[in-house]
Amino acid sequence: MDDAEFDTYADDAEDDDHATVATGATVEEAKRKAVEQLRKVLPAVGEADIEYLVVEEGNKGGFLGRGRTMASVEARVRPAAAGEPAAAPPDELPGGAEELREFLQNAVGLMGLVASVDVSESPDAVSAEISGDDLGLLIGRHGQTIDALQYLAAIVVNRHRKARRQVIVDAEGYRERRASSLHQLADRVAQRVARERAPVTLKPMTAAERKVIHVHLKDHPRVETVSEGQEPHRAVVIAPRRRP
Repeated sequence: MDDAEFDTYADDAEDDDHATVATGATVEEAKRKAVEQLRKVLPAVGEADIEYLVVEEGNKGGFLGRGRTMASVEARVRPAAAGEPAAAPPDELPGGAEELREFLQNAVGLMGLVASVDVSESPDAVSAEISGDDLGLLIGRHGQTIDALQYLAAIVVNRHRKARRQVIVDAEGYRERRASSLHQLADRVAQRVARERAPVTLKPMTAAERKVIHVHLKDHPRVETVSEGQEPHRAVVIAPRRRP
């Protein structure tokens, strides 16, 4: 494996933002497509909330378009603005529980779901558990919808804070069940990699799911993990641990 093509698990552990790569005949067309892709996960995102990196300018090519290349752009949703003025001194701000509850209740209502929202706080985080019947729509395929909801909730809770709080949004214990499933997958693949001494690439996962795999195997004596590819096709590679 080429080390230049990979990053360490720390990138996924610390970076739960949303990004995508799109191509088009021009840079502007690629940007437009990237925005459309991001809005499939974050419907409310605006162009002002997105930062762009032009990967390839593209060109029209020569005679009959020979040598033509497509423009390529990486688009990433900006984190909450760090320089945004606070509405009140930090000591006067609530812990975030009521902000989180209000946001999630509104979101659940807009999705047409009947559900209750229970919020709790700890010194390091504010958490919400959503309960109700048939919350599959809220969770989404491989948890993509609830991950997006958690991302937006974190922006809402932290928008006026200098010290960022971790925000966790769960529904009917989905995250615990999914984490257990990912742990079992990681253990099975790690055994195979250790036995065969060959790397295995898992299916693409969200940043939150990749983090679960990385953290679970970070102290494994015989394998190590890296992330490969661009969103939304970014995946975990489990490989034999390199000797020091």
